[in-house]
Amino acid sequence: MKISNKNYILIMGLGLILSFSGCATHAPYLRLDSVLQNDIRTFDGIQYVPLIRLCEAYGLDWKWDTFIKTAAIERKGKRIILRDGSDRILVNGDEKRLDRPVLTNGGIVFVPISFIRNNLGAIVETPSFKKLPEAGISKKFGIKTIVIDPGHGGKDPGAIGRRFRQKEKYKTLAISKRLKDMLEDKGLKIVMTRDDDTFVSLPRRVEIANRNGADLFVSIHINASRSRSLSGFECYYLSDATDDNARAIEAFENASLKMDEENILKHSKGRDKTLWDMTLSENRVESAGLAKHICGSVEDSAVLRTRGVKSARFYVLKGTRMPAVLVEVAYLSNRYEEMKLKDKDFLEDITGAIAKGILAYKNEYEKTEGYTNI
Repeated sequence: MKISNKNYILIMGLGLILSFSGCATHAPYLRLDSVLQNDIRTFDGIQYVPLIRLCEAYGLDWKWDTFIKTAAIERKGKRIILRDGSDRILVNGDEKRLDRPVLTNGGIVFVPISFIRNNLGAIVETPSFKKLPEAGISKKFGIKTIVIDPGHGGKDPGAIGRRFRQKEKYKTLAISKRLKDMLEDKGLKIVMTRDDDTFVSLPRRVEIANRNGADLFVSIHINASRSRSLSGFECYYLSDATDDNARAIEAFENASLKMDEENILKHSKGRDKTLWDMTLSENRVESAGLAKHICGSVEDSAVLRTRGVKSARFYVLKGTRMPAVLVEVAYLSNRYEEMKLKDKDFLEDITGAIAKGILAYKNEYEKTEGYTNI
């Protein structure tokens, strides 16, 4: 078949456009610098490098979750999430595949060298290699900034008491403001997602926490149930709901997504469960540790009986890039606790117990350089 010059030019031009557009979807290619040559290990004929050494060489922040064997590496707000034994990774939220899976050997996490060439460029624009020390990376662990999130607000009243018609949105704001004062007195920087009676969407609350580079996120709520007998204090971290009551609370707290007029929430239908778990579990160990300290402090204070540490898939915890918990202070649906929530002394005591738990977690976290027991 003969092709005219005109058609030939059109076909070649289209080919060039497609090739360039295809290239645009790939991360810039990086080469393995000689600084990592001594760290190369071979497994089943494939060359790997230790993730910890790679992160140090490229100046990346990193975190390893031993609970779910997931690593997150980050630089200037860009991130990659990897899981031990999997060849699937999340690069700035998009799924990519490695030619070989991540693996651990002798307690060390390794990635294939091809990961540097094909994927690392998505978060490393201009690599600046450093001379590596003999031992692993040295990193300062400290908690300086905490975001406090008063639940509900504005057109979203939250739970409403049956007897005194108290609205959750006012109680959460009062407790959060006092908690802010207590923690600031200890030298911490506190950011509030709202400081008056305004509606703030759940995605916006998450964005505030991430934008401010928070070290912890604490969302304050007041509980409610169809059962008037339920009472007590609960603290949640992000994971599958532990029981029917947790699932009911999860549904109630996530309901304000329907009030978000900007419709920011986008559901990823059919998304692989492994990818959800990789994101979900990034700070799960630390979050569970924070919840345990807060619950323990409330229990020690004897201000209110505790129902323990629980888990649920609260949206406001899902997108945060730091340890995050959701506190349910008491039950507005319980006659006795609704009365207590009108008492200023009770609010002061329960807030003090929450603050004490946060500070106890901070002390342990900094003392153990990020390793917490749950």
